[in-house]
Amino acid sequence: MPTKLIYIITKKRLLMAIISICMIITALYGFFIEPNHVRLKTVKIRNKAMASVFKDLKIVQLSDLHIGSKLSAPIDQTLNILSELKPDLILLTGDYIEWNGNKVAYDNAIDFLSHLSAPLGVYAVMGDSDYSFPRRSCGFCHEEGSAHPPTQHQVKFLRNSQSVIEMEGGKISIIGIGRDSDYDSGSKTINNMLIDNPAIVLSHFSLAYNNINKDKNVLVLSGDTHGGQIFLPEFIWKIIKRKPDTEHKYGLYREEKKSLYVTSGIGTSDIPFRLGVPPEVVLFEFME
Repeated sequence: MPTKLIYIITKKRLLMAIISICMIITALYGFFIEPNHVRLKTVKIRNKAMASVFKDLKIVQLSDLHIGSKLSAPIDQTLNILSELKPDLILLTGDYIEWNGNKVAYDNAIDFLSHLSAPLGVYAVMGDSDYSFPRRSCGFCHEEGSAHPPTQHQVKFLRNSQSVIEMEGGKISIIGIGRDSDYDSGSKTINNMLIDNPAIVLSHFSLAYNNINKDKNVLVLSGDTHGGQIFLPEFIWKIIKRKPDTEHKYGLYREEKKSLYVTSGIGTSDIPFRLGVPPEVVLFEFME
């Protein structure tokens, strides 16, 4: 065989070996490393009205834990981060269990909620996966077989309703929007509530943001997308249209006074894989 041909074949084999090694390393990282290392991400919100109420306070968002029948490392890491951070207010934006989770998954999710506490409270909305086993989903909001609030945890679930937090710097409303079927009525509910106070709106899907007037002092917190789990250019996600709101996949968005943050969340769905979009606990800093 000619020397030149041997050289070409050897070069191709070497290139294929390098590509194969890179693919194996990427797969190992995406399946076993990135999904299992939760980071604390700080997001700065510029809003004078909110800063006057929340200045110097620690406001945290958690979302999309997708807890299953076995507890995972990200769940323990999340609790460790909260234990060290000691937030003043914890806000949850849905999908606490995996899709079609069994009784054990719901029990584990409720046990996770039982570890959450904050001086200003813990507020939450439900996500679509939380409704995937309707007979169990009611346990998040009230005791099984009754209308009484749950005793297992201190989380207050909101569905097209609000709570008002009073601080020295003023008042702020925490508004919760329910399932995707609630969005038509939910958008009216939001704007009816946004009268005097600045507000934080909890909504699993970011669609709620589109229905809020941009002159309102509002921060919408959402999840659902997981940031795509794999980092890809935004236009690709718009073409795929896998999620309801293709305009807001991940990160901070702003129009005049209103802002939206879509978190990558904690857990995964479909496949336990992340690449370039690590799981996160979000800490908000409010600035004038």
